Amino acid sequence: MSANDTAEKLALLRANLHGQHLDSGQREHLERAVAALERQLQAGQPLDTGAFEDQVLAWEARMAVEHPMLSSVISEALSRLSAMGI
Repeated sequence: MSANDTAEKLALLRANLHGQHLDSGQREHLERAVAALERQLQAGQPLDTGAFEDQVLAWEARMAVEHPMLSSVISEALSRLSAMGI
């Protein structure tokens, strides 16, 4: 994936996050995760996509129990990330 494609996908991911109804703590947590992903990509570090996916899926499962409405938001974000190839 080219640097331009990566930048476009990260911008789309950030735009999707801002379009979701999240509380400030949830939004901050997701923005930190996206920023860490962006730093890894810029540094050319290999991504541990399996660990990242496991972390997101575990968080999704926890949110499904604690915050059912937020769970649907996370599921939607995962679907969009998957569609983008991330």
